[in-house]
Amino acid sequence: MKARLTALVALLLLGFSAFAQEEDPPFVKQFSVEIATGLPPIHTLANANSVRYDRSFADQGKEPDMDGYWMPAMSISTVWKTSRRWEMVLTGGVSWCHHKMTQFGTFGTDPQGRPRYDLKDSHFDGWRNSALAGALFFQARCFWNPTQKVKLYSAFGGGLITNGSGFYMADDARIAPVPSITPIAVRFGTGPLKFFIENTFSPAATLLDVGLGWTF
Repeated sequence: MKARLTALVALLLLGFSAFAQEEDPPFVKQFSVEIATGLPPIHTLANANSVRYDRSFADQGKEPDMDGYWMPAMSISTVWKTSRRWEMVLTGGVSWCHHKMTQFGTFGTDPQGRPRYDLKDSHFDGWRNSALAGALFFQARCFWNPTQKVKLYSAFGGGLITNGSGFYMADDARIAPVPSITPIAVRFGTGPLKFFIENTFSPAATLLDVGLGWTF
């Protein structure tokens, strides 16, 4: 009887040990690469205005259509998983404003010999890109539930942005420090490929950022 009880206790302890390992696997350091896109960062709007107020277009009889533009935003990150709960992230991002351009027709010249443009006669004249807005920043991620398949996390950090508009900068400045904060984000996937959605206010995106990550 005593031998049977000892064997039963040993089996129970072995079962509990296996269950614990399944629910809480040992930590393994990992390296990942992520690509993402989302709503453009706020400073990209300044680059949109830099095209809008470019006086050289008026001399050519052109005008950017401020209702006909879109702003791509892309970023790539390298991620180091330093513990079960923490990741360190270095991100580089770029964004710009892609404007639809309007060309006006002419109706003669002025006394100086310059063409007169007819604002009622216009046609589509291709696209014009604003100056690139770049970003480089560092973040620390903290996972709320690191052992679950669907993981929640927050992030905080800071970095630098650069553009040609002077937005949030001195008129002659081209680089400025900015904070980065992600109040809440969700990650799906347990294998090498992961998908994430972030509510973020960062140099790479504002409000929404989505992407894929690969773990090596």
